[in-house]
Amino acid sequence: MKKSKVKNFFLISFLLFSLSSFAQSSFVLSCVNKPLNKVLIDFSDDYDINISFDDKMLSDIYISIDSTFADVGGMLHYLISETNLSYELDNDVWLIYPSGDELPIRRVFSGNITDAITGEPLPYADISCGGISSISDISGNFSCIRELLPDSMKVRVSYLGYYILDTMMYENSYNNLNLMPSSIGLTEIVISDLKVEKSTQFGYSPGLMKINHKIAHYLPGYGDNSVFNLIRLMPGILASGEQTSELIIWGSYAGQCKVDFDGYTVYGLRNFNDNISSFNPLLAKDIEIHKGGYNALYGGRVGGIVNIVGKTGDVSKPSFTFNINNMTLNAMADIPLSKRSSLIVAFRHTYYNLYSRVEMTALVQSSDNGTENEFTIKPSYSFRDANIKYSLTTKKNNLFYISLHGADDLFSYYIDEPVSDRNIQKDASEENQQLGGSAYYGLNWKNGNVTNLKVGYSGIATRLIDVTNWYFPDINTTEYKNDENDRNFLSEITASVNNTLNLNSRHILNFGFEYTNNTVQLEEYSFDVVTSFSDKSASLYTTYLQDKIWISQPLELDMGLRVAYSTSGENVYIEPRVSANYQLNEFWKIYGSAGIYNQFIALSTFYDDFGNFKYFWTICGNEDVPILNSTHFVLGTSYHKNNFTFNLEGYHKNTTGLTRFVNLPNSGIKDIFHGNSHTVGMDILLKEDYRKHSAWVAYSLSQTLEHFQYYEEDDTRRAPQDQLHEIKLALMLNFDPIFFSSNFVFGSGFPHDNTITTGYEDDYSYNRLDVSLIYKFLDRKLKGETGISVLNVLNHKNLKYTSFEKIPAAQTTGINFYTESMPITPTIYLKIML
Repeated sequence: MKKSKVKNFFLISFLLFSLSSFAQSSFVLSCVNKPLNKVLIDFSDDYDINISFDDKMLSDIYISIDSTFADVGGMLHYLISETNLSYELDNDVWLIYPSGDELPIRRVFSGNITDAITGEPLPYADISCGGISSISDISGNFSCIRELLPDSMKVRVSYLGYYILDTMMYENSYNNLNLMPSSIGLTEIVISDLKVEKSTQFGYSPGLMKINHKIAHYLPGYGDNSVFNLIRLMPGILASGEQTSELIIWGSYAGQCKVDFDGYTVYGLRNFNDNISSFNPLLAKDIEIHKGGYNALYGGRVGGIVNIVGKTGDVSKPSFTFNINNMTLNAMADIPLSKRSSLIVAFRHTYYNLYSRVEMTALVQSSDNGTENEFTIKPSYSFRDANIKYSLTTKKNNLFYISLHGADDLFSYYIDEPVSDRNIQKDASEENQQLGGSAYYGLNWKNGNVTNLKVGYSGIATRLIDVTNWYFPDINTTEYKNDENDRNFLSEITASVNNTLNLNSRHILNFGFEYTNNTVQLEEYSFDVVTSFSDKSASLYTTYLQDKIWISQPLELDMGLRVAYSTSGENVYIEPRVSANYQLNEFWKIYGSAGIYNQFIALSTFYDDFGNFKYFWTICGNEDVPILNSTHFVLGTSYHKNNFTFNLEGYHKNTTGLTRFVNLPNSGIKDIFHGNSHTVGMDILLKEDYRKHSAWVAYSLSQTLEHFQYYEEDDTRRAPQDQLHEIKLALMLNFDPIFFSSNFVFGSGFPHDNTITTGYEDDYSYNRLDVSLIYKFLDRKLKGETGISVLNVLNHKNLKYTSFEKIPAAQTTGINFYTESMPITPTIYLKIML
């Protein structure tokens, strides 16, 4: 790469967003004896002009020309002046039709978007039908309506990680549009002069971003959490602290964000670091992240939503993928059962007692004199999960699938360290078992409308054991301080029907109904005595309406409404949503949204007598645990030109209904308290793609303040997840078959050392640099790659967000126990695909 181009890639391109576009002043047309249909197609591609015509009719007309025109109308007038054709401009689309025919005529264009190699449907692909934007559904199906006479229309289809397709669609025929992946594993095939959708998409709708899982595994890491490695590098999503069990998006609390995989909820796991994701990355096909301000199609959370669509399988040939790294074995088999059906089976497993022979350190600070020491902890961790998915596509491209998932993990650690005249002994463990499954059927109607039916189940069972003792070696006596055994179970049954109606070229109506039933069980034991038991169940009936209208070519308006009735709260909850997008010019867009969001289950917080946090699921809607309610306001702008992206989003959130169980005998506080939070923030993304390489900078500025009833009346404190600054840098270099990547994360730090009377004290900043090198080997029978990563290259001593803990060290004092996050760690992996 030449030095000047490198400079453009990393510096000059980041200044281009301040330049406005300029208008096209002239149009050049030059050809010899060429069919008119091909002349117009080339002209449309060169100048990005939307032209609609009957391809067959114009293929019999030959043109020779070498002229320059001041406008499109003059050019068309010249081309068809000696024919029986007429032209007209309709909503930024130039229509060519036989003279004497009347306009408009309502035509429906429909089709299916698939992977050209595997035949996999591509969900939520971006489609431009004659200048009007649309997206495909989960089955890859789409339809659009235009009021025009010609029975053909130009369409552009794009999907992350695939070459952009420009083609023609025809009415009264089902248009199968095949997209070619940018990386297909065969060195003999070379595709040139085609644009590729890159790693991410930003700035198309408020709070929405899409990421390309195909490039995620090139980032540093074990490869088994490649998707989350990419997600954590996006603006607005917390990366500092290496939280493992929950995504923290735009200042949300634990349990306020949802990860949906194939229609069932995937709950977080308690692995030791952020190295194993809660779903298998080999199965991911499409990933949408709704950070906030999303429309009425989504509900049930007051935070963000991550919507993941799994693969449906390759019906052309069987395949097998095997991945091994420092931590896990991961295998997936993709088996065609017929020309239209397939079966996917995937399995992951850790090496048992992965950390049993590793001694890890924790920073310990005495709460009475502030002295710091290091304890040695002996952790143990095991994990396994499995997925099975059967998919069938009918002759009418209706998609049916059954997707099943099961996982369990066990994390434990042991401490036996001297403090003063005693040994502090602590034996703690957490076990999680998850089950999930869904069945889906998508029905395509002849008029281009779609009905989707889905049922699902998800559940998580958690068991926490915490035993703390003081052992006095001088007198050989043990004093038992704590012996807790807690069990928490959450299940969710869902059923939904969704309908999409294409009313006309500028009006799409989406409506549906959802049923949800939640059951929560909680058992708490202390020294084998039951201290708390509850078993609650509640149902939620929801109907929603989402209306998308293109007011004009640059202005898009979304209005939505969700109405829910909860049997727990015995009340009706109304959630209006509205958003607007305005295309200022070819490169700039501004957008905004506002909405109300409710949540009917919550991951409530429990404070023990030393101020430690403990979490458990509860059903909302009663006097003790109110319904969570939040208002979102989002305002943003984006700039896209060539391979450069600039995105700026500001957001404001108010959330009420927070619940905290506080048990602090020494402070005289023991009760259930309610609270609220206030979050304000800003995300900035600068991203440049140069040839096959990518680089981006993501910056987040945010503040989350909370107030609970046990605070003084005007007192607000920083929320546990509050962090003012976070900056992320990423670089991905593609010298196929060699790939180099690096990323750096800096966070200004979380509040910690919390006490019920003084709130929060010092922060510890977070920074971590990771690098990786990957080599791909390819031939006709065996494909694969191997890579090495070094995590936390600078060996900075970071602290884990979820491991701030106090344990008793004397009658009235304790020690602060902070577990260090990832030290400098080399990792290797090998991936083989047959």
